[in-house]
Amino acid sequence: MTGASAGSDPEPLLFDAEFLRRLERLEWVARRALRGLPRGERRTARRGRGLEFDDFRRYQPGDDFRYIDWNIFSRLDRLVVKLYTSEEDMTLHLAVDCSASMDFGEPSKFDYARRLAAALGFIGLHHLDRVVVTTFADAHRAGPPALVGRRQLTTLLDFLSALRCAGSTRFDASLRELAASGRGARLVVVISDFSVDRGLEEGLDALRHRGHDVVAMQVLSEEEIAPPLDGALELVDAESGEVLRATVDARLRALYQERLDEALRALEAWCLRSGVEYLRTSTAIAFEDLVLKYLRQSAHLR
Repeated sequence: MTGASAGSDPEPLLFDAEFLRRLERLEWVARRALRGLPRGERRTARRGRGLEFDDFRRYQPGDDFRYIDWNIFSRLDRLVVKLYTSEEDMTLHLAVDCSASMDFGEPSKFDYARRLAAALGFIGLHHLDRVVVTTFADAHRAGPPALVGRRQLTTLLDFLSALRCAGSTRFDASLRELAASGRGARLVVVISDFSVDRGLEEGLDALRHRGHDVVAMQVLSEEEIAPPLDGALELVDAESGEVLRATVDARLRALYQERLDEALRALEAWCLRSGVEYLRTSTAIAFEDLVLKYLRQSAHLR
């Protein structure tokens, strides 16, 4: 999507005392959503990684042929794979989009994404075994070493606060680098506006084919959902610098809304087909409400 020109790089994000109090309130509710499992006892569904059969699901390109149930195929002419559960350590990997398009809106998508990552990471440090945070734009960039335990919250917040938006998004290449960088299967949460013309599906697929569980969290600003634009304007693409001169009227706003809705529906449908969990949010929604909704509904944290 092309939008109005982004402003200057955002100021360092300050996680003040009120923000931390909100995280503390979030934590005790999240504990109930996660069913209070102690550290190291999280049950996670992995294809063929475990000893206990759990369920079936439809075969998807990239799945291991060894776990296809050929008896069901012979009876129903339908490919399904067996799912197993195992008790294993879980690594939560937060991948935050730092491309220039994220520096848009009030509050900006980037600040919202950082707060969302902080909230998820906070809960991860309290309930999971390891939290990894990295960024991507024109390339994948590693963050601090894997964080373990609630004492690492300061490291997580310092890292997120120091981030800046810059560059264009090379989604495919960045997520392929991310997929190749980690050892073992992870729960990878990609937080982005997904404002790319190509490479999005290939990038998410690269993570999935490496055995990671993938969650795509799309962050949009209210200004791009319903642009408050009218009259003769000059719009500048935040990443390419391309200038578009247009006269915005009711007809053009309606066309924009139609194209946006089509793009969002297409992304959601692809994620559903591909086994990628998809959540979409506006910066007008309180991040703690989104996190709690995710924790309660997610297939990955239960």
